[in-house]
Amino acid sequence: MGTLIARNHDEIDQLRRLGERDYVEFTIAGKNKPQKVGNLTVELKGINEKRSQFSVAMTAEDRRIEKKNRNMNEPIFFYLSGTKIPEELVNQQARQRHRQRLRQHPKANSQSQPTSTSSSGK
Repeated sequence: MGTLIARNHDEIDQLRRLGERDYVEFTIAGKNKPQKVGNLTVELKGINEKRSQFSVAMTAEDRRIEKKNRNMNEPIFFYLSGTKIPEELVNQQARQRHRQRLRQHPKANSQSQPTSTSSSGK
């Protein structure tokens, strides 16, 4: 489960070549502006640049999950119904003007659920 975490775009490409998981890069436009990424809605609640922490709210399958004061590059694991392998959300960087996130999900989960395209944040 999530032992390899990419910290930049080049490392994401290396992990993609391994082929174990699907990766979706996206950028959140601002605080309290929900963004749809596949079947997940992600909303940034707050950023603490000094401590490299962030707070986020995720909505999937009519369930809302809030995670507060998480560190950068700390994976957030969550399960969707009908899957035994967790999905992951990793925050790569957070600044007041630029927020970049990475969503990872196992190949087994992606076969049962459609993936959608999202904006790429480099």
